[in-house]
Amino acid sequence: MALVAGLNFTFAVVVMPNLSGVDDHTFVTITQRFNENPVFPLSFTVALLLAMLATVLQACLARGPALRWVIAALVLYGVVLAITGGFHIPLNEQISQAGDPGQIADLSRVRNEFEAPWVIGHVVRTLFCIAAVAALARALLLHGRQHNRRDSIQSARAARGRP
Repeated sequence: MALVAGLNFTFAVVVMPNLSGVDDHTFVTITQRFNENPVFPLSFTVALLLAMLATVLQACLARGPALRWVIAALVLYGVVLAITGGFHIPLNEQISQAGDPGQIADLSRVRNEFEAPWVIGHVVRTLFCIAAVAALARALLLHGRQHNRRDSIQSARAARGRP
């Protein structure tokens, strides 16, 4: 999930701002190529599967205060996926279906219908993704404290000769 958050952050602060300065033909060509990259959907899917696994493991094995934070991370990441599926994928498909940039009559219109909404939505999903990573970090901290506390209690009991 941290890798997805980093990818989103990089797009928000480097890729899209740098693309804002290119001509319409270059912008449409490059954004159409993003859709051809299989790493994007794979990384989003792996992050979801790992968040689900963390939730199940925390619920079944630890059952401590970290569980709330793992669930919060899963919900926050669910929002990221909802924004991606309900907003970004349709925009990506729309710009891909516009056709060959060399054959598009009004590249400026195609770009304008895509760029501003995509960038605004992307900033929102990036913030949700960062919040999900923060929730997982909090869960990890609480999980570690819970296990350290158990180890301390077991050590104290062993020192007193009790199991």
